[in-house]
Amino acid sequence: MNAGVLVLVLLAGCATPPVDLTATRDSWQGAQYETVVALWGAPTRSTVLADGRDAHTWVAESVGGGTWYPSIGVFGGSRGVGAGAGVTMGGGGGQFVRCERTFMFRDAQVVEQSWQGQSNYCSTFRRN
Repeated sequence: MNAGVLVLVLLAGCATPPVDLTATRDSWQGAQYETVVALWGAPTRSTVLADGRDAHTWVAESVGGGTWYPSIGVFGGSRGVGAGAGVTMGGGGGQFVRCERTFMFRDAQVVEQSWQGQSNYCSTFRRN
């Protein structure tokens, strides 16, 4: 396998495709306000909508993972020339991720939702 193909294969393995949040959202539909607060704490902000529904927003932020850097090396010596490729992880504290969930409640029960943020991180808030 040549070095260019190897680099592409390695980089493809590091890419994380977006996660479908449908199952995560569905897990919260119909949940009681007290259940949400018990798991996520008090909402970051709240309001009453014109139609009388309560809207509550929870925000989670984190720094995790890290940054991956591709690397290619070419070397030579008395036995010939060679090449190598790899991926190394850099420091720096990782990637900032955020998930903002706004739930609309009628009679203290989730009736509508809005999720914003990185889908991979937001999917970790699925209700079991």
